[in-house]
Amino acid sequence: MITTSLLNLLHDFGSISLFFKKVFLTLLRTRGNLIPILNQIASISIRSLPTVAFAGVFVGAILVLQFNLILSAYDAQVFLGGLNTSAVVREVGPLIISFLLAGKIGAYTAAELGTMRVTEQIDAIECLGTDPIQYLVVPRMAGIVVSSAILLMLGLLISIAGSMAVAATACGVNPWEFTASIPQFTSISTVVSGMIKSMVYGIIVAGVACHQGYTATGGARGVGRAVTMAAIYTNFYIVIANYFTSGFLEFAEHWIQILGAQAGLGLGKAL
Repeated sequence: MITTSLLNLLHDFGSISLFFKKVFLTLLRTRGNLIPILNQIASISIRSLPTVAFAGVFVGAILVLQFNLILSAYDAQVFLGGLNTSAVVREVGPLIISFLLAGKIGAYTAAELGTMRVTEQIDAIECLGTDPIQYLVVPRMAGIVVSSAILLMLGLLISIAGSMAVAATACGVNPWEFTASIPQFTSISTVVSGMIKSMVYGIIVAGVACHQGYTATGGARGVGRAVTMAAIYTNFYIVIANYFTSGFLEFAEHWIQILGAQAGLGLGKAL
């Protein structure tokens, strides 16, 4: 049973990878995709922004309350803003936004493409001489990936603002004290790390949702199965990707610091 499930998982992972490669090559080889992609970006961002904003406020508030319990015991509330912002930007923000996209946009995309497949609309597009990958899949995948980065930036700003408000009202930390420690814990590399993770998770959401919908079979039941599998696989792959991206980014940041220190030392000796 476990072996069969593992084989099915690896088979689906390979199928999704080949599907993503096909979509990426189609994007590079074709023209006229800009307007549909921009329309998808606007549609996805507008539909998801209220959910992201609502979740961002409460995620920031929860982290503030949890960090405050620990820091207040050591009389270190001065670091509340820095720790909260670093956690939101580096880990919590990208994860929460990707899960929201998986549940909202990913499921919608899988259902939309799946319905087109089982009602033979995609076959009709092919009969008309149009590439359904270019016409249907490329705009949706690119829109989800770009929207994930846009929503991350907006969600982080909203989360930090909500954290600041909760810190002032519930923890007795004024906004100036809250923001003073942010540069100590949140650097450019932290922001870049969050953006990279957001893009990786967006690619996962887009690739899995479009693949499951595009390859759906079996009528209405098949569409429901495609939506369910899209949600399961997306969350599963995101958790795995979070582990590997965190390790890779920490490794890269460590070596960048070492190389920067060596370059500074060499420059100092030269001077």
